[in-house]
Amino acid sequence: MKFALQTQERRLDLTVLPMVNVVFLLLVFFMLVGRVGPKEELDVDPPLSQLGQTESGHAIRVEIDRSGVMVLDGRKVDTTELIIAVSDLLRQDPATQIQLKADAGLDANLLIKLMETLRLIGVAKLTLVTEHAT
Repeated sequence: MKFALQTQERRLDLTVLPMVNVVFLLLVFFMLVGRVGPKEELDVDPPLSQLGQTESGHAIRVEIDRSGVMVLDGRKVDTTELIIAVSDLLRQDPATQIQLKADAGLDANLLIKLMETLRLIGVAKLTLVTEHAT
């Protein structure tokens, strides 16, 4: 009787082992393939910085590529549409934070003008997204 019990336990271990292997491989696959973070709509290469802070809280992200094309919430917008959308968001929540992810090759005057416009319509917290220089 003792021998039969040991073989039955051993058979149970052998049938569970392939399932554990498959689950582990699926876990590794999704860790490698999955992305953590917001989806990027444009190919934007932000400027480098030596100092910086990590992102905190929920913020609305505006992406601008080097040619000046802007994306807000996954759709392309021009300056007027951006101002209207941000104004609506500010009416709903005056503490709305805006993250501006601009390409390093974007004309600085265009970026400064956009930042000033956002400040004028009432954006209290405006963050320029950069990459940490190593």
